[in-house]
Amino acid sequence: MIKDTGSIDPASILLNLTDYRVITVTQAPVGRQVLVEPAATEAACPSCGVLTTRIQARPIHRVKDVPVGGTDLQVMVRKRRMACQETGCSRRSFVQTTEQLPFRARITTRLSQQLVDEMSCELRAVSRVAAAHGVSWPTVMTRLNSVGELVGDVNRMFIRRLGIDEHRFRKVHYARGRRGKVVRIEPWSIVFTDLDTGKILDIVDGRRGAAVKKWLKSRPRYWRQRVQYVAIDMSSEFRKAVRENLPRAKISVDHFHVIQRANLMITQVRRRRSHEVFDRRGRVSDPAYKYRKLLTCNLENLSIKQVERLKLILESDPELGVIYGIKEHVRQLLNATDIHEFQSRWAVVEKSVKATKMVEAKSLFRTLTAWRRELLVFVRTRLTNARSEAANLTAKNLKRIGRGYRNHVHYRVRILLYTAGLRPC
Repeated sequence: MIKDTGSIDPASILLNLTDYRVITVTQAPVGRQVLVEPAATEAACPSCGVLTTRIQARPIHRVKDVPVGGTDLQVMVRKRRMACQETGCSRRSFVQTTEQLPFRARITTRLSQQLVDEMSCELRAVSRVAAAHGVSWPTVMTRLNSVGELVGDVNRMFIRRLGIDEHRFRKVHYARGRRGKVVRIEPWSIVFTDLDTGKILDIVDGRRGAAVKKWLKSRPRYWRQRVQYVAIDMSSEFRKAVRENLPRAKISVDHFHVIQRANLMITQVRRRRSHEVFDRRGRVSDPAYKYRKLLTCNLENLSIKQVERLKLILESDPELGVIYGIKEHVRQLLNATDIHEFQSRWAVVEKSVKATKMVEAKSLFRTLTAWRRELLVFVRTRLTNARSEAANLTAKNLKRIGRGYRNHVHYRVRILLYTAGLRPC
């Protein structure tokens, strides 16, 4: 026999399901079972809005809820199908709904919120969260996609400094084209980051400047006018897309990629000299090969023993000594704090390059000349793409947790939620 325990009984307080009261609790063979019903005895018709208390039927449905006192609790809801008594209304009956259980809902609102919070709080696989709450994978992903539509609205955000970087979405794979030729497919994505907060704004399929141009062009005019600075790596396609769509924004090149290019110059010279002197690749017996990492390290960070080894390398080959000096001049150029200091150090780099005939040094100087305006912006603002690189690391960790992603939409939603600042923990 079902006994109405009221709306303020201890069982209802313990369950803590808003707008519902506990009718009875039983011990079923598969676990505990609680029967609840809405606390309100009247409801308004969705069509005419007239209140009614007449009950036509009381169907019982099982719903999913947050764990209460363990994970073996089954929540059964005795819904009321109300009969509309307004003669002029075309609707005969309707189901009473609440905030926790909307129309045709099979999980409570607080469970939906907890699913989103857990997926946004830490990098976890969707299947693990779904199994922990006894729901399916599509159920969790549907909630994430609905929230991701609100989080991913970039047009409502005030962006002053924008970061653009590329990120590999999946592993490289090969496929056979229409003409039967095997083509290499590199699934790259472009990450747009707010450099002030580190929040990922969007992730777009593609690697080239066309994808950046399309994304920037789709932004409203007022949004594009607010962007003051853009940090990118040494990609001419990205620079062209930014200049065409953000004419007021100043571009800053990340100094990490400049140093990386200078270190590549040293590596090219070392390999060339090994073939010219020994007519072979480098070996461990060669000092230049054995201590090759020292050629790319900062001189001020080396120990006394490492400095002695570096001197041994540079004394063994004059060309390595010259190219190492040019690399250090480039580092000093990037350490400039004002325009006048930058101009004086630029003259030193230019003089050093002109004094040598090595094609590697001249190639580096041509690259620096092409990016001189962006280097000046970096010297004035010290704006880097470090937050974009950190966002890429977050994306890689998410990909490892999920054992890889094939659907770019799901991949994008997970990353946007994780960096949106919605995490309660």
